[in-house]
Amino acid sequence: MASATQLPFKLPQDYFIDLARTFGVHAAPYVDPLEAAISAQLEKYLPDLVHHYRGFLVAVESPLASELPLMNPFHVLLIASGYLVAVFLGIQIMKNFDRFEVKTFSLLHNFCLVTISAYMCGGVLYEAYQANYGLFENLADHTIKGLPMAKMVWLFYFSKTMEFVDTMIMVVKKNNRQISFLHVYHHCSIFTIWWLVTFVAPNGEAYFSAALNSFIHVIMYGYYFLSALGFKQVAFIKFYITRSQMTQFCMMMIQASWDMYSMKVLGRPGYPFFVTALLWVYMWTMLGLFYNFYRKNAKLAKDAKMAKLAEAVKEKERKLQ
Repeated sequence: MASATQLPFKLPQDYFIDLARTFGVHAAPYVDPLEAAISAQLEKYLPDLVHHYRGFLVAVESPLASELPLMNPFHVLLIASGYLVAVFLGIQIMKNFDRFEVKTFSLLHNFCLVTISAYMCGGVLYEAYQANYGLFENLADHTIKGLPMAKMVWLFYFSKTMEFVDTMIMVVKKNNRQISFLHVYHHCSIFTIWWLVTFVAPNGEAYFSAALNSFIHVIMYGYYFLSALGFKQVAFIKFYITRSQMTQFCMMMIQASWDMYSMKVLGRPGYPFFVTALLWVYMWTMLGLFYNFYRKNAKLAKDAKMAKLAEAVKEKERKLQ
Protein backbone atom coordinates (compact mmCIF):
# COMPACT_ATOMS: atom_id res chain seq x y z
CA MET A 1 0.00 0.00 0.00
CA ALA A 2 1.33 3.42 -0.91
CA SER A 3 2.44 5.89 1.75
CA ALA A 4 0.03 8.69 2.58
CA THR A 5 2.46 11.18 1.02
CA GLN A 6 2.20 9.32 -2.32
CA LEU A 7 -1.56 8.85 -2.54
CA PRO A 8 -3.31 10.63 -5.44
CA PHE A 9 -6.33 11.44 -3.24
CA LYS A 10 -6.93 13.05 0.11
CA LEU A 11 -7.40 11.09 3.31
CA PRO A 12 -9.85 12.14 6.05
CA GLN A 13 -7.08 13.79 8.08
CA ASP A 14 -6.29 16.00 5.06
CA TYR A 15 -9.88 17.25 4.95
CA PHE A 16 -9.81 18.04 8.66
CA ILE A 17 -6.51 19.88 8.19
CA ASP A 18 -8.02 21.89 5.33
CA LEU A 19 -11.08 22.65 7.46
CA ALA A 20 -9.00 23.88 10.39
CA ARG A 21 -6.78 25.94 8.09
CA THR A 22 -9.80 27.56 6.40
CA PHE A 23 -11.37 28.35 9.75
CA GLY A 24 -8.08 29.90 10.86
CA VAL A 25 -8.01 32.17 7.80
CA HIS A 26 -11.55 33.41 8.50
CA ALA A 27 -10.85 33.89 12.21
CA ALA A 28 -7.55 35.73 11.68
CA PRO A 29 -9.05 39.25 11.25
CA TYR A 30 -10.61 38.94 14.70
CA VAL A 31 -7.93 36.95 16.54
CA ASP A 32 -4.71 38.50 15.20
CA PRO A 33 -5.37 42.05 16.53
CA LEU A 34 -6.15 40.60 19.97
CA GLU A 35 -2.95 38.55 19.94
CA ALA A 36 -0.91 41.59 18.84
CA ALA A 37 -2.40 43.76 21.59
CA ILE A 38 -1.73 41.20 24.32
CA SER A 39 1.79 40.55 23.01
CA ALA A 40 2.53 44.27 23.03
CA GLN A 41 1.47 44.59 26.66
CA LEU A 42 3.48 41.54 27.70
CA GLU A 43 6.56 42.83 25.88
CA LYS A 44 6.14 46.16 27.67
CA TYR A 45 5.86 44.79 31.19
CA LEU A 46 7.52 41.32 30.96
CA PRO A 47 10.13 41.60 28.18
CA ASP A 48 12.45 38.90 29.57
CA LEU A 49 9.62 36.40 29.96
CA VAL A 50 8.42 37.02 26.39
CA HIS A 51 11.99 36.68 25.07
CA HIS A 52 12.54 33.32 26.81
CA TYR A 53 9.09 32.10 25.82
CA ARG A 54 9.67 32.83 22.14
CA GLY A 55 13.13 31.32 22.30
CA PHE A 56 11.67 28.17 23.84
CA LEU A 57 9.07 27.84 21.07
CA VAL A 58 11.70 28.26 18.36
CA ALA A 59 13.96 25.70 20.04
CA VAL A 60 11.37 22.95 20.46
CA GLU A 61 9.13 23.40 17.39
CA SER A 62 9.16 20.47 14.98
CA PRO A 63 9.62 21.39 11.31
CA LEU A 64 6.48 19.34 10.67
CA ALA A 65 4.42 21.77 12.79
CA SER A 66 4.63 24.31 9.96
CA GLU A 67 2.70 21.83 7.79
CA LEU A 68 -0.18 21.71 10.26
CA PRO A 69 -2.84 24.25 11.34
CA LEU A 70 -3.86 25.24 14.87
CA MET A 71 -0.27 25.29 16.08
CA ASN A 72 -0.25 28.88 17.37
CA PRO A 73 -0.15 28.62 21.20
CA PHE A 74 -2.25 31.79 21.52
CA HIS A 75 -5.05 30.13 19.53
CA VAL A 76 -4.81 27.06 21.75
CA LEU A 77 -5.03 29.21 24.88
CA LEU A 78 -7.99 31.10 23.39
CA ILE A 79 -9.88 27.88 22.60
CA ALA A 80 -9.18 26.36 26.04
CA SER A 81 -10.25 29.58 27.77
CA GLY A 82 -13.34 29.79 25.56
CA TYR A 83 -14.28 26.25 26.59
CA LEU A 84 -14.02 27.10 30.30
CA VAL A 85 -16.01 30.32 29.89
CA ALA A 86 -18.69 28.55 27.81
CA VAL A 87 -19.10 25.88 30.50
CA PHE A 88 -19.37 28.41 33.34
CA LEU A 89 -21.70 30.80 31.51
CA GLY A 90 -23.72 27.93 30.08
CA ILE A 91 -24.47 26.56 33.55
CA GLN A 92 -25.51 30.01 34.77
CA ILE A 93 -27.73 30.67 31.73
CA MET A 94 -29.41 27.27 31.92
CA LYS A 95 -30.61 28.06 35.44
CA ASN A 96 -33.25 30.20 33.74
CA PHE A 97 -34.39 27.51 31.27
CA ASP A 98 -35.76 23.99 31.31
CA ARG A 99 -33.42 21.26 30.16
CA PHE A 100 -33.22 20.72 26.40
CA GLU A 101 -33.93 17.39 24.75
CA VAL A 102 -30.91 16.75 22.51
CA LYS A 103 -31.10 12.99 22.06
CA THR A 104 -30.82 13.10 18.26
CA PHE A 105 -27.88 15.48 18.35
CA SER A 106 -26.23 13.42 21.11
CA LEU A 107 -26.63 10.23 19.06
CA LEU A 108 -25.04 11.91 16.05
CA HIS A 109 -22.21 13.28 18.19
CA ASN A 110 -21.45 9.88 19.74
CA PHE A 111 -21.62 8.14 16.38
CA CYS A 112 -19.18 10.64 14.87
CA LEU A 113 -16.74 10.18 17.74
CA VAL A 114 -16.97 6.38 17.55
CA THR A 115 -16.24 6.59 13.82
CA ILE A 116 -13.33 9.02 14.05
CA SER A 117 -11.85 7.21 17.07
CA ALA A 118 -11.90 3.91 15.20
CA TYR A 119 -10.31 5.59 12.18
CA MET A 120 -7.60 7.21 14.31
CA CYS A 121 -6.78 3.97 16.11
CA GLY A 122 -6.49 2.04 12.85
CA GLY A 123 -4.71 4.89 11.05
CA VAL A 124 -2.11 5.41 13.76
CA LEU A 125 -1.37 1.69 13.98
CA TYR A 126 -1.10 1.45 10.20
CA GLU A 127 1.34 4.36 10.02
CA ALA A 128 3.32 2.80 12.90
CA TYR A 129 3.56 -0.42 10.90
CA GLN A 130 4.62 1.49 7.80
CA ALA A 131 7.35 3.28 9.78
CA ASN A 132 8.56 0.03 11.42
CA TYR A 133 7.84 1.26 14.93
CA GLY A 134 8.54 -0.91 17.93
CA LEU A 135 6.47 -0.94 21.09
CA PHE A 136 8.61 1.71 22.84
CA GLU A 137 11.68 3.88 22.14
CA ASN A 138 10.47 5.29 18.82
CA LEU A 139 12.33 8.46 17.91
CA ALA A 140 10.55 11.52 16.54
CA ASP A 141 11.01 11.85 12.77
CA HIS A 142 11.05 15.50 11.69
CA THR A 143 11.57 14.72 8.00
CA ILE A 144 8.89 14.42 5.32
CA LYS A 145 8.80 10.67 6.03
CA GLY A 146 7.32 11.46 9.43
CA LEU A 147 4.49 13.59 8.01
CA PRO A 148 1.87 10.81 7.58
CA MET A 149 2.07 9.90 11.27
CA ALA A 150 2.23 13.61 12.17
CA LYS A 151 -1.08 14.15 10.37
CA MET A 152 -2.68 11.29 12.31
CA VAL A 153 -1.38 12.66 15.61
CA TRP A 154 -2.64 16.11 14.62
CA LEU A 155 -6.08 14.63 13.92
CA PHE A 156 -6.04 13.06 17.37
CA TYR A 157 -5.16 16.46 18.86
CA PHE A 158 -7.89 18.18 16.82
CA SER A 159 -10.47 15.58 17.86
CA LYS A 160 -10.16 16.89 21.43
CA THR A 161 -12.06 20.00 20.30
CA MET A 162 -14.91 17.74 19.18
CA GLU A 163 -14.99 16.20 22.65
CA PHE A 164 -15.74 19.63 24.13
CA VAL A 165 -19.26 19.01 22.83
CA ASP A 166 -19.63 16.33 25.55
CA THR A 167 -19.71 19.07 28.15
CA MET A 168 -22.00 21.34 26.14
CA ILE A 169 -24.53 18.51 25.91
CA MET A 170 -24.39 18.11 29.69
CA VAL A 171 -24.87 21.87 30.11
CA VAL A 172 -28.02 22.10 27.99
CA LYS A 173 -29.41 18.93 29.59
CA LYS A 174 -28.65 20.46 33.03
CA ASN A 175 -26.68 17.37 34.04
CA ASN A 176 -24.51 19.56 36.27
CA ARG A 177 -23.50 16.68 38.54
CA GLN A 178 -21.58 15.20 35.62
CA ILE A 179 -19.70 18.46 35.01
CA SER A 180 -17.14 17.69 37.69
CA PHE A 181 -13.63 19.05 38.16
CA LEU A 182 -12.34 15.79 36.68
CA HIS A 183 -14.47 16.17 33.57
CA VAL A 184 -13.54 19.80 32.86
CA TYR A 185 -9.87 19.36 33.80
CA HIS A 186 -9.56 16.32 31.59
CA HIS A 187 -11.12 17.92 28.51
CA CYS A 188 -9.26 21.20 28.84
CA SER A 189 -5.84 19.82 29.79
CA ILE A 190 -5.74 16.97 27.25
CA PHE A 191 -6.33 19.47 24.46
CA THR A 192 -3.38 21.65 25.52
CA ILE A 193 -1.12 18.66 26.26
CA TRP A 194 -1.66 17.24 22.79
CA TRP A 195 -1.02 20.63 21.21
CA LEU A 196 2.42 20.51 22.82
CA VAL A 197 3.01 16.93 21.65
CA THR A 198 2.00 17.83 18.09
CA PHE A 199 4.05 21.03 18.16
CA VAL A 200 7.24 19.38 19.43
CA ALA A 201 7.23 15.78 18.18
CA PRO A 202 4.08 14.67 16.33
CA ASN A 203 5.16 11.08 15.74
CA GLY A 204 7.50 8.57 17.37
CA GLU A 205 6.38 7.63 20.88
CA ALA A 206 3.22 9.75 20.55
CA TYR A 207 1.67 6.97 18.47
CA PHE A 208 1.19 4.68 21.48
CA SER A 209 -0.98 7.07 23.51
CA ALA A 210 -2.96 8.20 20.45
CA ALA A 211 -3.80 4.64 19.38
CA LEU A 212 -4.58 3.44 22.90
CA ASN A 213 -6.78 6.41 23.80
CA SER A 214 -8.63 6.18 20.47
CA PHE A 215 -9.34 2.49 21.16
CA ILE A 216 -10.74 3.30 24.61
CA HIS A 217 -12.92 6.00 23.07
CA VAL A 218 -14.37 3.52 20.57
CA ILE A 219 -15.59 1.50 23.54
CA MET A 220 -16.76 4.52 25.54
CA TYR A 221 -18.61 6.43 22.83
CA GLY A 222 -19.89 3.16 21.38
CA TYR A 223 -21.44 2.41 24.77
CA TYR A 224 -23.02 5.88 24.95
CA PHE A 225 -24.40 5.50 21.43
CA LEU A 226 -25.89 2.02 21.91
CA SER A 227 -27.27 2.88 25.35
CA ALA A 228 -29.04 5.94 23.93
CA LEU A 229 -30.59 3.69 21.28
CA GLY A 230 -32.00 1.47 24.03
CA PHE A 231 -29.68 -1.56 23.79
CA LYS A 232 -29.71 -2.73 27.41
CA GLN A 233 -27.40 -5.63 26.53
CA VAL A 234 -24.42 -3.25 26.64
CA ALA A 235 -25.14 -2.06 30.21
CA PHE A 236 -22.34 -4.26 31.61
CA ILE A 237 -19.75 -2.22 29.67
CA LYS A 238 -20.33 0.82 31.91
CA PHE A 239 -18.69 -1.05 34.79
CA TYR A 240 -15.49 -1.48 32.78
CA ILE A 241 -15.14 1.96 31.15
CA THR A 242 -13.43 3.73 34.07
CA ARG A 243 -11.31 0.63 34.72
CA SER A 244 -10.16 0.58 31.10
CA GLN A 245 -9.31 4.29 31.29
CA MET A 246 -7.19 3.75 34.40
CA THR A 247 -5.49 0.78 32.74
CA GLN A 248 -4.73 3.06 29.80
CA PHE A 249 -3.08 5.62 32.10
CA CYS A 250 -0.96 2.89 33.69
CA MET A 251 0.21 1.65 30.29
CA MET A 252 1.13 5.19 29.26
CA MET A 253 3.09 5.65 32.51
CA ILE A 254 4.95 2.41 31.84
CA GLN A 255 5.92 3.71 28.42
CA ALA A 256 7.03 7.07 29.79
CA SER A 257 8.93 5.44 32.69
CA TRP A 258 10.82 3.14 30.35
CA ASP A 259 11.64 5.95 27.93
CA MET A 260 13.01 8.16 30.72
CA TYR A 261 15.06 5.25 32.08
CA SER A 262 16.35 4.47 28.60
CA MET A 263 17.42 8.07 27.98
CA LYS A 264 18.80 9.04 31.39
CA VAL A 265 20.23 5.73 32.65
CA LEU A 266 21.07 3.76 29.52
CA GLY A 267 22.05 6.88 27.57
CA ARG A 268 20.05 6.01 24.47
CA PRO A 269 18.60 8.65 22.13
CA GLY A 270 14.88 9.06 22.60
CA TYR A 271 11.69 11.06 22.33
CA PRO A 272 11.98 14.63 23.75
CA PHE A 273 12.60 14.11 27.47
CA PHE A 274 10.62 17.09 28.77
CA VAL A 275 7.51 15.96 26.85
CA THR A 276 7.92 12.41 28.17
CA ALA A 277 8.32 13.68 31.75
CA LEU A 278 5.29 15.97 31.39
CA LEU A 279 3.14 13.10 30.13
CA TRP A 280 4.35 10.91 33.02
CA VAL A 281 3.29 13.52 35.58
CA TYR A 282 0.01 14.16 33.75
CA MET A 283 -0.85 10.45 33.74
CA TRP A 284 -0.40 10.36 37.52
CA THR A 285 -2.89 13.24 37.93
CA MET A 286 -5.37 11.48 35.67
CA LEU A 287 -4.97 8.15 37.44
CA GLY A 288 -5.54 9.77 40.83
CA LEU A 289 -8.62 11.70 39.71
CA PHE A 290 -10.15 8.75 37.88
CA TYR A 291 -9.52 6.43 40.82
CA ASN A 292 -11.28 8.89 43.13
CA PHE A 293 -14.19 9.05 40.67
CA TYR A 294 -14.30 5.24 40.45
CA ARG A 295 -14.24 4.86 44.24
CA LYS A 296 -17.08 7.35 44.74
CA ASN A 297 -19.21 5.72 42.04
CA ALA A 298 -18.57 2.27 43.52
CA LYS A 299 -19.72 3.55 46.93
CA LEU A 300 -22.86 5.13 45.43
CA ALA A 301 -23.66 1.87 43.61
CA LYS A 302 -23.14 -0.13 46.81
CA ASP A 303 -25.33 2.25 48.83
CA ALA A 304 -28.06 2.09 46.19
CA LYS A 305 -27.91 -1.70 46.20
CA MET A 306 -28.13 -1.86 50.00
CA ALA A 307 -31.05 0.60 50.02
CA LYS A 308 -32.86 -1.50 47.43
CA LEU A 309 -32.22 -4.65 49.45
CA ALA A 310 -33.47 -3.00 52.65
CA GLU A 311 -36.62 -1.87 50.87
CA ALA A 312 -37.19 -5.41 49.59
CA VAL A 313 -36.84 -6.79 53.14
CA LYS A 314 -39.33 -4.23 54.47
CA GLU A 315 -41.79 -5.08 51.71
CA LYS A 316 -41.48 -8.79 52.55
CA GLU A 317 -42.09 -8.10 56.25
CA ARG A 318 -45.19 -6.07 55.43
CA LYS A 319 -46.58 -8.96 53.43
CA LEU A 320 -45.94 -11.40 56.30
CA GLN A 321 -47.80 -9.22 58.82
